[in-house]
Amino acid sequence: MMTRITCIMATLLLAVSCQACGKESNAFVQPEDGREEPQNTGKVELLYMGQASIRIVTETGRVIYIDPFAGSQYNLAADLILVTHEHYDHNKVSLIGKRNDGCRIILAKDAVVDGEHKTFDLGWVKVEAVEAGFNRYHDVRSCVGYVLTFTNGKKVYVSGDTSITDQMSRMSEMHIDYAFLCTDGYFNMGNEEAARAARMIQAKHNIPYHNDTSGQGEMFDRDAAEAFDAPNKMIVLPGESINIE
Repeated sequence: MMTRITCIMATLLLAVSCQACGKESNAFVQPEDGREEPQNTGKVELLYMGQASIRIVTETGRVIYIDPFAGSQYNLAADLILVTHEHYDHNKVSLIGKRNDGCRIILAKDAVVDGEHKTFDLGWVKVEAVEAGFNRYHDVRSCVGYVLTFTNGKKVYVSGDTSITDQMSRMSEMHIDYAFLCTDGYFNMGNEEAARAARMIQAKHNIPYHNDTSGQGEMFDRDAAEAFDAPNKMIVLPGESINIE
């Protein structure tokens, strides 16, 4: 009799324990590769760190760094690192000390090969390399921009360092949601040229970045950003996050 009561009590305790675990597991799933990740929320969080440096956390907790240089928020382990070109203010991959197994690094030399711009479909994000350069400081053969498409269907374009490219006249067909456009006006497009690029690309949001030539710190000029006269302008300051949804 005691054995039967003991078994019943153990069963009840196990059921309560499992129910509690179930409540905790609503926030996380354990995928087959052993990584603990947030469930798909339909949101992508993008953190702008200054200059051309961006950190993205996808719907399932995958972490992407783009053009690491500015900022200090490199604490999350990376799954993907994208570099638009090899200038010092875009390629500080060494800042990213934490990297998950299988972390992929895509450099400009991987993204444009013999003049062909590559597409990388990783399953959880698609990365399309697009033209960049077209000025005396940046060669189209060794510079790229990237268009990222997330599993929620939203698209983010980062121009890298560039002037207006031939491809921009066709990029409206990509239906980009957020476009980050360089606007420093010395090494690349200034506000006026970048505004023309924005009108070609027709993104839902046009965000000025890489708009300071001081060579240090966040390298962001708020006054220059305010003067960016583009349709659907959106200003994102260093240290600010936006949801891509």
